Amino acid sequence: MKNRRRSVLGIGLTLGLCVVAAMLPAQIQAGADSAPAVLIASSGPVAVVRGGSEIQGTFGLPLQVGDEVKTGEGASAQILFEAGNVVQIGPNSSIQIQGSPKAVAAEPDAGESPAAKRNIEVVQNFIRLKNKEGTSSLSRLRSGNDSQDLAAVSPGRTRIRTARPDFSWKIEDPSTELRLTVYNESGVFWKRDVSGSITMKYPEDAPALEPGVSYSWTLETTDPLTMPPLRSKAVFFEVLSSDGVKALDIALAGISQDAEPNASSYHLIRASLFFDEGLLEDAIAETEGALEADPTNDGLRSILARLYAEVGRPEAAMAEFDRIIESP
Repeated sequence: MKNRRRSVLGIGLTLGLCVVAAMLPAQIQAGADSAPAVLIASSGPVAVVRGGSEIQGTFGLPLQVGDEVKTGEGASAQILFEAGNVVQIGPNSSIQIQGSPKAVAAEPDAGESPAAKRNIEVVQNFIRLKNKEGTSSLSRLRSGNDSQDLAAVSPGRTRIRTARPDFSWKIEDPSTELRLTVYNESGVFWKRDVSGSITMKYPEDAPALEPGVSYSWTLETTDPLTMPPLRSKAVFFEVLSSDGVKALDIALAGISQDAEPNASSYHLIRASLFFDEGLLEDAIAETEGALEADPTNDGLRSILARLYAEVGRPEAAMAEFDRIIESP
């Protein structure tokens, strides 16, 4: 039972990623694992010349050696190489993919720089969340979206970096007296009554949450006069290991906002790293930042919608899919 519950989150993420990858167009899937570069942003007329044929340069397109990326009047594009370098192309320009520019180490003989930890496979795996079948995904979300008077929101269906998470929930009347209960593999791990709020930080005097253990939590009303009594669905989370946190911090330290072409690529790469570690809520925050910097990027918006759905926020996911459908 213990091992099964610990693996629930990892299995869910793996299966979800496989399903999404299977839905990608053949153009995106072909050579994605071996591509030395990927198009992470495009604005205006952007084309990729490959094997004598010209294809549209769209967000998330893997680029092969020999591909030529061309921009038209008023257009721009950003290319991420596997060593971590991001190259921006202005209007009426072109660049041919010759391979991966090597990241420069911070010091002589220092080996691979932290920036090179932004492995292109991490970004590509994240971009695979982009779902071209937005309308069908929207339909599934709507059909399974049950309205609830009380819902546990965060942390849910994600890993977290801290052993002192901030819990948040939705309820029509925040003054309702509730009991928040955290469960581990053995049963009830900790509980506390709360009212007059929709958030609570896991207190310092509570037993520490252990890395690598899957926890769940629920909310329920405690006042017997509250009719009908309310109880939220259980949602799961897991604390990232200390080694995982250290590795992530090193990778994040190698990403400088000043070194990136713009805020969108900076947030996109950070979101990819968080997603790779199963930190879905952190990935959501960074994707929101990327989309704020590039609001017309429907590929980013589709990724954000998929992430919202993954963590159990169907209303937010539907709102993003609606924006995609309504965009010109």
